Amino acid sequence: MKNNIRLFAVIVLLISSVFVYAQDDEKLTNKTAKELLDKAEVNFEEKNYIDALDKFKQLHDFKPSDLYYKLMMGICYTYSPEEKTKAIEIIEQVKITNPEYNLVNFYLAKAYAVNYDFDKAVNLFNMYLAGNISSEEEEKGLALQMIQNCKNAKEILADTITQNIVENVKYPINSQYSEYVPVISADESVMIFTYRGIKSKGADKVDQSMGSVDYNEDVFISYKKNGDWTEPVSIGDNINTDGHDAAIALSVDGQTLFIYKSEDNNLGDIYVSQLKGSNWSKPERIKGDVNKNDSWEGSASLSANGKVLYFASDREGGRGGRDLYKAELQSDGSWGNVQNLGYTINTAYNDDAPFIHPDNQTLYFSSEGHTSIGGYDIFYSKLDEYGSFGEALNIGYPINTIDDNRYFVLAADGKTGYYSGGGENSIGEQDIFKIITGKVGKPVLALLLGNVYFNDVATGSFLNLYRADNGEMEGNFKSNSESGKYVMALTPGRYEIEVELETGEIVRDSINLEEITEYIEMYKDFRIYSDSNLLANNNVSLQKALDDALKGENNKTIDTLFTDNVGKPKDVKPLDAGRSFKLENIFYDFDKSTLRAESKKELNHLVAILKENTAIKVEISSHTDASRNVEMAKKIFARRGLVYSKEAHDKMSRSYNEKLSQRRAQSVVDYLIANGIPKSRLVAKGYGESKPVATNDTDEGKQQNRRTEFKVLGN
Repeated sequence: MKNNIRLFAVIVLLISSVFVYAQDDEKLTNKTAKELLDKAEVNFEEKNYIDALDKFKQLHDFKPSDLYYKLMMGICYTYSPEEKTKAIEIIEQVKITNPEYNLVNFYLAKAYAVNYDFDKAVNLFNMYLAGNISSEEEEKGLALQMIQNCKNAKEILADTITQNIVENVKYPINSQYSEYVPVISADESVMIFTYRGIKSKGADKVDQSMGSVDYNEDVFISYKKNGDWTEPVSIGDNINTDGHDAAIALSVDGQTLFIYKSEDNNLGDIYVSQLKGSNWSKPERIKGDVNKNDSWEGSASLSANGKVLYFASDREGGRGGRDLYKAELQSDGSWGNVQNLGYTINTAYNDDAPFIHPDNQTLYFSSEGHTSIGGYDIFYSKLDEYGSFGEALNIGYPINTIDDNRYFVLAADGKTGYYSGGGENSIGEQDIFKIITGKVGKPVLALLLGNVYFNDVATGSFLNLYRADNGEMEGNFKSNSESGKYVMALTPGRYEIEVELETGEIVRDSINLEEITEYIEMYKDFRIYSDSNLLANNNVSLQKALDDALKGENNKTIDTLFTDNVGKPKDVKPLDAGRSFKLENIFYDFDKSTLRAESKKELNHLVAILKENTAIKVEISSHTDASRNVEMAKKIFARRGLVYSKEAHDKMSRSYNEKLSQRRAQSVVDYLIANGIPKSRLVAKGYGESKPVATNDTDEGKQQNRRTEFKVLGN
């Protein structure tokens, strides 16, 4: 609901007989109370309800007899996730004191509505409408809308979908400030979201606030490690500026990020950034007909094949405030052929936050219309055989509540979703919530994941996907230039995949997915060698990867036995002499060679492989990064009576890292011996920092360089 300070000036005239400050509270004076009131009304106008509530509570304590302070405090409580029940009692007191003032019925009705007492809310809204005056047309329209919301809510809440479990993601993602618009990669390994609070860029230039409104929006990123989200960090200065920067969409492979920015006095446009290794590029305004200078474009979603962009806009010609549209990728990289999604999706109210699932069939979005139970609700619609979206259906309670629920995204497997909202389960103004789905449509698609290697080193590449039946290009994808990782979402059909390096080397493969009837995950590494004779022997076909996926966990071969902590195969290379395998999740105590308990699961996989392949001999190697702690080194040199120099420091660090890595490699060998592997089959080797696989200039690169591997030496 829009705020109107003029409206409250009327309230003051009607319910405050004399606006005189009494010295009831020694902490405030008449002058400071007036200053505090001005700030409170500005906070309220800017929808900074937390800070507004704090100020109106102070003013109410200063002068409890002033009904304006009490009413405003009560209205602010309706926006408080944890204390909105207090709104009813406070606004009821205002109504008792001044029963003739009709507008109080509107705010009291809203207080009952946000506390799920819909019958009382409807009665009070009707009471308000019966006494409505012509100057309150906006409030009359809102009252009619909220009456319908309450009726929708009674029906939808009566059919609570108990199979859907909703949880606040909590720490480390959520804080007392605002986190919203979560976007995830299809494999749910990365979450990027918009943050607005004390950690925002430029926050040191702002007076610390309890609310988020005074801070700029920034983009933060978190990674899923061992099933948990890591501490979010700023995505970097290429994206985050001194203005508002918001994440709005992420491609299936997690390498293309769409950003909302408002520059040059426009109303807000969509920009795009690309992941290059571990760094995001500076966002560029997308080309074509999506952005318009006289309208707002502020949310989007990219189809799995990268050919269609769904977005929200309030441009002229729509049905309501915001409508949903789609645009098609043109041959020159621009977006054109913009089309409104039509009457089954768009309403006379705001329709926003589109998300097209990787199955390319199901569109999720948020709307204030349709059968909303209050504010924005999340809806879904499916494409029909003619390529049009069908009826929009409310995703139901407990996902949708009386509060705003927006920006829903769903992992490719359809099991886990995320969205942003408020309400009594929030710990901040806006929080990110997780849904473990039970009654959400199950997708039919294949998620293809893996890495691209050149001479066994991870590399960037272009992956071109073609329809086998007509040879048409289905989509263009990329593997990450540092990790080599790629992700594709494929709907039923027959495909050919062409993997091309920037240097021109190419491998091709094909797969038939016409018979799949449910979601499956396939793992396939593409290996390209400068020696073409190695190609045939070191690439598992896509069709075999599909067969392995369809067999399930009980049919694992030696290729798929070596898995990560969630059962996904990390590597499918044969155990030929000279081949190296990275051991994930091998952890040591800090600066020591002592293996931590969580390393045993991975090492037990290795034990199983070595027991199954009794003839092979392996080298266990440990590697470090090339980090340099200059301040610590200077202290060590000083204690030893030596003169510090960079050259001496480098030499000392290389020697130390080599010895540390040797001890760590030996600790793995000792574990294998203790679990029945003959000592004669094992060699421990510490390489220190001498064999990096990534740059040491970034945290991501350093993490890749800190690794433990085993290499097949021969039979």
